[in-house]
Amino acid sequence: MRNWTFKGFLSHYVRKLSCSNTQDIKRLAEESLAGNVRLQAPLVLYAVAANKKGLLMKSLPESRAGPAMRNILEGFDSEDLESILSEGRAPEEYLKVWNSFLVSRNAPMRDEALKCEMRKKVLRLMEEKDCTNYRIYTDLKLNPGNINNWLKNGVSSMVSFDTAEKVMNYVVRY
Repeated sequence: MRNWTFKGFLSHYVRKLSCSNTQDIKRLAEESLAGNVRLQAPLVLYAVAANKKGLLMKSLPESRAGPAMRNILEGFDSEDLESILSEGRAPEEYLKVWNSFLVSRNAPMRDEALKCEMRKKVLRLMEEKDCTNYRIYTDLKLNPGNINNWLKNGVSSMVSFDTAEKVMNYVVRY
């Protein structure tokens, strides 16, 4: 699976936060000013990352947007946006969006590390409780090749995080 880019993450994130499930800057600006305040920081970052800063500025009436949102929008530039955020030189609500991106981007690595730890626990418990691979994949109706490859050879790509969790829970209760 490909890693997220910040722009790709923001594109998905503003669509997810939007009630209208859109990436249209004008509609998103209207929605953020109409009460969807959770959308404001991701929208500003998305506009900067997607080089649509000018369009967002036009879509934000000065009377309703407030100077703070306009000042932030003017202060960000697409070339140094990620460095500003990674160095923590932005207001807290923008740093929260950056942290959400980092969590999302690093999720596959975190899951792989957790599957390795689950495998160690499963193997230790299997030995203690005298449980076999056959018993696990038969009772849980799992693919024998994938389970054997994961447990015997440590190939964590053979099982999903959910499957590894099922196996671990089964062995704990065995």
